[in-house]
Amino acid sequence: MASYRTECEEYDGRYPPNSVLTELSWWYNTLLIPDFYRELRPKGPLMDLGIYVDASTDWGIGILLGDFWMAFRLTDDWKIPGRDICWLETVAIELLAYILEAKGFHDSHILIHSDNQGTIGAIRKARSPNYWINMSVRRTCSVLGSLFIQPKLEYIESTLNPADPISRGILGPEKKKLPILFQLPDELNNIIVYV
Repeated sequence: MASYRTECEEYDGRYPPNSVLTELSWWYNTLLIPDFYRELRPKGPLMDLGIYVDASTDWGIGILLGDFWMAFRLTDDWKIPGRDICWLETVAIELLAYILEAKGFHDSHILIHSDNQGTIGAIRKARSPNYWINMSVRRTCSVLGSLFIQPKLEYIESTLNPADPISRGILGPEKKKLPILFQLPDELNNIIVYV
């Protein structure tokens, strides 16, 4: 009996984190919807549209879509515990998802270049242990999933990333600037500003 008690003690005091409870609640409520379903479609051939994303904690976020660019400047209030460079790089991909949605992309398999392995892993797994990254990944997956866009993230060295200068405030020609055709989610509204 004593050995049984020792084996069980290793499980004492372990409780699921709030994020697990939130996920379970979401799934429970979603599965209560009578007509809920997920359509499956083939992802199609990989499209290389020249998409590059980057972020800098000193300035902000840069996104390249072919020859066109978009930039977001960080506000002074952006930095709190858990919001780090990996979170910013993940937000860059989230913003790209809104751009693709606004431009009418759907049913696509799209190549995206990023210089942050943590972000690439979080998007591929559709989750992260970091709360802020996880929230960004959820919003990104929600947008891309509803449009049947399958991202393929590919690592690029920072020195070779053409979005790097934009993320540092070295912007491209004004005539190549992408207009913002979407509204920032409330979670990002006071953190970044379109420039």
